[in-house]
Amino acid sequence: MDFSTDIKIRGFHIDVFGHMNNARYLELMEEARWQYIDATNFQDYLTKNNWGFAVVNINISYKRPAHNGDIITFTQIIKRMGNSSMTIDQIMTKKSTGELVASAEVTFVVLDLATHRPARISDEIKEAFSTAKS
Repeated sequence: MDFSTDIKIRGFHIDVFGHMNNARYLELMEEARWQYIDATNFQDYLTKNNWGFAVVNINISYKRPAHNGDIITFTQIIKRMGNSSMTIDQIMTKKSTGELVASAEVTFVVLDLATHRPARISDEIKEAFSTAKS
């Protein structure tokens, strides 16, 4: 399931150079990922199994600055679902122009919270991650 959400850039996102600081891109990408998770049954399955997840790798490419007042569309695309990890692509575009602002490949591991070891991702979990709540 591809998922998109819009986030407005606010004054507190902006640094002294008049654009959004690189660390804020990561913060807003995280917010967009949580909005995606909220739109699926993924968290329900994690809770049921006493599992969590942790980001283990992010590769980000910054293309254009974002400024105060910009509305940024964050699109999440499932790239890979493995046995204990998943990778999604996140794409940030300016809603008004469609210009690419940044893109990232994000890999996370599903963890058993009791052992803190990677958990095997079942087909049920994969389905929950890729299907919107009804």
